[in-house]
Amino acid sequence: MDYRINNEAIVACVIAQIVKRGPYDIPIVVGAVNLLMRKKFRKKALTTSGDNVKELTMIFGQLDGSLLGVILNSMTMLIEGGCMQKADGKLVLTDSGQELCQKMIGGESKMLNDVLNDMDQILFKYECVDLKKLYQQFWIA
Repeated sequence: MDYRINNEAIVACVIAQIVKRGPYDIPIVVGAVNLLMRKKFRKKALTTSGDNVKELTMIFGQLDGSLLGVILNSMTMLIEGGCMQKADGKLVLTDSGQELCQKMIGGESKMLNDVLNDMDQILFKYECVDLKKLYQQFWIA
């Protein structure tokens, strides 16, 4: 299978699993997916200690935007496929999206399973960071 399509499918699954937790702003989802899809940085984020904000900020400073196109394509696939919608600037799963999330648990993709196993821990830490300040620090917003 085409490597890029495979990445977009995996990223779409990760996005759906993030949005399943609740409505999120698009920049938050983009940042979280960018972190989760990079094994090296995902492992660093899992081992952050006391000052999560400072350590996560340092990790974000090392990320690049090379996955942005894949992330946006994946979001588009989910929205146009009726699995997700944008409401009041936030991404929300539809019933079809909820069903998709149920079907992907325990799937055959090792990469997806690895990301999903680490996702809850990382998102808990990630949600503690003031992303607006973080994006401003890196001149993203």
